[in-house]
Amino acid sequence: MRESNFKSHTHLPSSETKHRPSPEVDLEIIWKKVRESDEESLGRLFGVTFDSLYSYGYRIIPHSDDVRDAIQEVFFQLWKYRENLSCPNSIRAYLFSSLRHELFNKKKASKRRNELFNKYRIEEFDALINYNSWDEILKLEEKDSKELKRAIENLTPRQQEAIYLKYFEGLSTKELGKVMKMRTQSVYNLVFSAINNLRKFLNS
Repeated sequence: MRESNFKSHTHLPSSETKHRPSPEVDLEIIWKKVRESDEESLGRLFGVTFDSLYSYGYRIIPHSDDVRDAIQEVFFQLWKYRENLSCPNSIRAYLFSSLRHELFNKKKASKRRNELFNKYRIEEFDALINYNSWDEILKLEEKDSKELKRAIENLTPRQQEAIYLKYFEGLSTKELGKVMKMRTQSVYNLVFSAINNLRKFLNS
């Protein structure tokens, strides 16, 4: 079976294009076909998950080309080792985790190439979030966007990441644990403390 030319020739959709999976998309069926060397299914999996992966990746490294390259690398490796793939409990969590690993490797490599930062923070996470959605999450009266932005920035990078993946990407606590390499109870505590800190900050 020939290798896919996915890595070097696949045209990435723009970051504005919406590709988040709808309830009608069965990722397990697509994944099964990828494992069976169906190249068309690889492209479909890429298409329906790209927007979420790009949005998440850009919050780790806010450089579009680096994020796009990392996503391509994740799918290239997926295709290359397709015959050895198992079926994960959560395909979305698997892809988020793979992208996270790839991007952190890029950050480490970048640090080795230069000394732009005196202290490297592997858990750095920029909370570029639609603040209008927080009213419902926090069950608070409408807040000024600047005030809410300050509250979110007051969270630790890990808290910001957990909140984003849970409430804006819809990952379960178990899936969060896989992506962030944490125990389920630790994830629960992290999310709870983040929400609690936000409420305290906004009500102070």
